[in-house]
Amino acid sequence: MFSVRIRDDCELKLVEERHAPAVFACVDKNRDTLREWLPWVDASTHLEFTRAFIRTALARFAEECAVQAGIWVGNDFAGMIGYVGVDWMNHRTEIGYWLAPAYEGRGLMTEACRALVGHAFRELGLNRVEIRCATANRRSRAIPERLAFQEEGIQRQAQLLHNRYVDLVVYSMLAADWGSGQ
Repeated sequence: MFSVRIRDDCELKLVEERHAPAVFACVDKNRDTLREWLPWVDASTHLEFTRAFIRTALARFAEECAVQAGIWVGNDFAGMIGYVGVDWMNHRTEIGYWLAPAYEGRGLMTEACRALVGHAFRELGLNRVEIRCATANRRSRAIPERLAFQEEGIQRQAQLLHNRYVDLVVYSMLAADWGSGQ
């Protein structure tokens, strides 16, 4: 199973079906805030949606094509981070993430992302990691910028978010640029 300690009090753990109540409760409690940038929040209206998501995520993990990890602060579920998909032919992946507002501003997501990027390069042998964020989502954009990702450009109207299209900024990191100091 996938598990990475990022701080004494914080760990990334592969989400399992037993985590569904905690994941759903976190989404439900923070629905209004998360909804601003996450198009799937409106569809996540009951526990079974979360269970189905986790079952799919576990199947994709078993096929070695994705990882969805919960961010746990002590025993509390704080958010998620994962490889949206792994393109083994081209040795690349994309990272997606979200964090409950109560845990923002502590550097948790930056550390979680740093751990996942390092894992992608060192453990999986990938060459490229991408992060895409809505151009107006300053908090999300700050993560790849702090980690010295290269901003590559804008994908115009690339995401449908609550009946309106938003532009996405694409960031990338290459294995050769990651370096040993990360």
